[in-house]
Amino acid sequence: MAIILVVLLLVLGGGGYFGWQQMGETSADGGEESQAGFFFDDEPRFVELDLLTAPFLRGGKFVQYVVLVVNLEVVNDAAVDEVRAVMPRLRDAFVSELHTLATMRNPEQKMLNIKRIKSRLLASAQKVMGGGIVRAVLVQLAQ
Repeated sequence: MAIILVVLLLVLGGGGYFGWQQMGETSADGGEESQAGFFFDDEPRFVELDLLTAPFLRGGKFVQYVVLVVNLEVVNDAAVDEVRAVMPRLRDAFVSELHTLATMRNPEQKMLNIKRIKSRLLASAQKVMGGGIVRAVLVQLAQ
């Protein structure tokens, strides 16, 4: 029983000492350590694309076009200008991707898979723009 108490005291004492050491660590500017890898420090910037149309197929046959509103979340103001400069290339990549997705769609699927569309459009944007410029793609149905 005494051995268990000694081990418990050592564990609690070691944990307390480690916590005390961690609380004492600060960055060079005297503030708390930055968590820049986890949180974004700045406000998000958005670039709105013109409306995009996606074909909707059912059973391998065209049914209708679905109108999508697409916004790109970018890292900073300079990235907004970069995205606007290559907007025609981005729109072309997005239209190609939407048509490819229409042919890959499951015939039993009744609705568009927005989650899949967003991930594919994000991959296309990163391919056109390079990594680190476009954070996310926001897609809404406009129809």
